[in-house]
Amino acid sequence: MAEPIDPSLADGEAAALLSSLVLIDSRNPPGKERAVAEFVRDWLADNGVESEFVTEPFADRPQVLAEIGAARPGTRTLVLNGHMDVVSPGDLDDWTHDPFGGEIEDGRVYGRGTSDMKAGLAAGMLAARAAAESGAIDGRLILAFAVGEETGEPGTLRLIEDLDADFGVVLEPTELVVDTACKGLAWYTATIRGSQGHASKPFLSNNAIQGVFDAGEPIRAFQERIAEREHELLGQSICTPTVCLTEETQNVIPGRAELRFDRRFLPEETPDQLDAEFDAVFDPVRDAGFEVDVDRTKLYGAVEIPTDAEIAEVFRRHASDVAGIDPEPHGKIAATDQRFFVNHADIPAIVWGPGTAAQAHTVDEWARIDLLEDAVPILCRAVAELLIED
Repeated sequence: MAEPIDPSLADGEAAALLSSLVLIDSRNPPGKERAVAEFVRDWLADNGVESEFVTEPFADRPQVLAEIGAARPGTRTLVLNGHMDVVSPGDLDDWTHDPFGGEIEDGRVYGRGTSDMKAGLAAGMLAARAAAESGAIDGRLILAFAVGEETGEPGTLRLIEDLDADFGVVLEPTELVVDTACKGLAWYTATIRGSQGHASKPFLSNNAIQGVFDAGEPIRAFQERIAEREHELLGQSICTPTVCLTEETQNVIPGRAELRFDRRFLPEETPDQLDAEFDAVFDPVRDAGFEVDVDRTKLYGAVEIPTDAEIAEVFRRHASDVAGIDPEPHGKIAATDQRFFVNHADIPAIVWGPGTAAQAHTVDEWARIDLLEDAVPILCRAVAELLIED
């Protein structure tokens, strides 16, 4: 096996870098990633790693692409991917730590995006520096830091779709556990139409809220039916109603109601299957005299690679050796940009990173410093094994 690359971490350096990234407000919407991209580019340049801005798909929201080493016959390419955007912190009064303060306290860094996923960015940057300083890379190590992941935009896809790469790592929060599969996500809107009227004469109208009530039992039956579909790493297929909207005037019989659903599906379920079976859920409501239109408004594909894929085995072994991480196969129930690597670019990729998934999008979000500091030598060992010839 190739000699490990020296992580060369100064005391407190990893936490300080993460704190600096969190100090930059990169919330999306509205898509404020530019300042983070500029920080990453400048930090890499100061540490001997050249990078470039990629202005697709958005000219005013640059993405960062860096390359260490070079592609040559017989060598391989590893891509470390992360997203620079974070979700809104919501009501600032709910926070006891400034969401953009990057406070370091009790072994944690606090702030919006610490776990999801600026800890992953920091780990990738530090490992890239170590790889560049080693001068030993026979293949290529690529950093692909994207915009727009939180809103489903194709930032990562634009960065990797033309790359000839052998492996990918999506640095989302997993506490250094290797995820080889992710559930897919589909959002649906069901619009139920009856007829509007005066609340004093309900018998003259067809109340759309009654259509919502009529949908209750078919929805429950559907939820129970799809829950019988299970994946050994991802669990059950699920569907959750999340929004119900009607007219808001109390003396008006609503002629229209809207239900919205979050559908988390398994790799073996296809989009056409999802659409057809969900539309059929509302047939009893149609039979009761309502018009129902069902529209899919978002789709993130489900994805998986073999649990014994080389990239997964390498990271499991080094995570276990460095940090004692359980090497058993694991999956992620949330959707990630892994789908772009596997489903679109045909690059075997895992989801793996130092953040804590349960902290994503929470008030007083934090990331553990010990996991971040362990992530860097794990990355360095994996890079050496995959990209340095014996």
